[in-house]
Amino acid sequence: MNGLKQIAYFGLSTLLLKGLGFALLPISTRLLSPAQFGELNFLVSISAVMSLLLCLGLPELLFKQQMKSVVFKQALFRDALILCSVLSTAFVIAVVLFADLLLNLLPISVNQIDLQLLAVNLAFSSVLSIVFCFFRYYEMAKQFCYLAVLQGVGQTLLTIILLYLGYGVTGVMLSGVIASFIVLILSLWQIARTINISFKCIAWNITPKNTLFLLSIIVSSLFVYANNGAENWYIVASVGKEKLAQYYVALQFAVMTSFTFEPIRMWWFSRRFDELTSSRNHYVFLCELSLEIAITLCCIMLLLAPHLFTLVLPQNYLLNAWLLPSLILIVVLRHHSDLLNIGCYVHYNGLFVTIINAVSATSVLIALSFLVPKWGILGAVVSLALAQTLKTLLFVVISQKLEHLAFKVHSLLPSWLCFILVFSLSVTQVSYYIVGQVAVLICLFAVLFKKYKHHITGILQRLLARKAHG
Repeated sequence: MNGLKQIAYFGLSTLLLKGLGFALLPISTRLLSPAQFGELNFLVSISAVMSLLLCLGLPELLFKQQMKSVVFKQALFRDALILCSVLSTAFVIAVVLFADLLLNLLPISVNQIDLQLLAVNLAFSSVLSIVFCFFRYYEMAKQFCYLAVLQGVGQTLLTIILLYLGYGVTGVMLSGVIASFIVLILSLWQIARTINISFKCIAWNITPKNTLFLLSIIVSSLFVYANNGAENWYIVASVGKEKLAQYYVALQFAVMTSFTFEPIRMWWFSRRFDELTSSRNHYVFLCELSLEIAITLCCIMLLLAPHLFTLVLPQNYLLNAWLLPSLILIVVLRHHSDLLNIGCYVHYNGLFVTIINAVSATSVLIALSFLVPKWGILGAVVSLALAQTLKTLLFVVISQKLEHLAFKVHSLLPSWLCFILVFSLSVTQVSYYIVGQVAVLICLFAVLFKKYKHHITGILQRLLARKAHG
């Protein structure tokens, strides 16, 4: 299956799943009180950090590790599934046994059954993430799409039913457990024959050297969470569940910007190491193209997201006009640090990834501890923006030092300039600012079409030729 079909399937699954998630927002914000919705989002924040630990950095290892044969690569997937399953089982047992102690450590009150259901859902989802890596690596985008959509649709429908029946936060947690379990069983059944490799044939594949790489990814991922999730703990502790609920819904519309780029990101991240090895020039081209697509999508969402926000949400969730554009700005910075960091991953076992994320995490935690108690949500946004700027600069500079790539900075200037203009108009909201945003976007589309005209026409010709041949 070629790259375009891969992206199309990933795009279909991602857009449908995130569309379901956003469609659920107006329902959940009306059926749950702001305090309940804030509690639910705090549980989601716990889920985010624990999923990083339970996955052990195995997805990155599976994509990065080059094996001497196909069978050895399949055995690596076998070992990853076993390791993740064992750790996930131990995690569930620990949460069930020590639930009371864990509840006392949290900054807000949470029902014990909700915490335990969250642990079970995390266990299933962590193992499922390894299976989905298998689908991505072997270009089984169709299977990935079907199963991901099944999980998303099933969980959404069950969530709505349980919310209307009055089960509240517990109903949301239970729907996640049921959907994850069903899809996990179906996905394991699809790959069982491929990874059913005897240890007599191929021994355990995860070596001590791999363990060092996994450790660096885990630690780095925790630092990433500090940059992209720890603010929830500070907000809920300083200004309460209701304010966290308001911040969270704005964040979801900003994250929607990132999700529009997710199909390309999923396709690119699974092949970027191989692409760098085979052709550095083509790697640079694809990386620049991906970045410009990401910036363009953020410009479009700066125009659309604020209006969708006011259209679908209750009035008590609406905050200041600057909040959503500022969160989208942070998404743009994150795209740069995600795409322009390859040198930090291919050298020194990812050590510099950990160091950079540690520096950024430390800075954001310090900023959050001072600014959130003083400025509330504004303090959280300022802290995240400063830390993400620092992180992006460090990744770009150090990555280029370790693995110099001939990026054409001047060719990216139009995209950067257009984003700054659209962002400024969104924040200031001067007279006829929407007209100005549309004009800037039209100019950006014209520049990008001129730059990639040869590639666009080539793709269109291939599509037309395939259609002509049936």
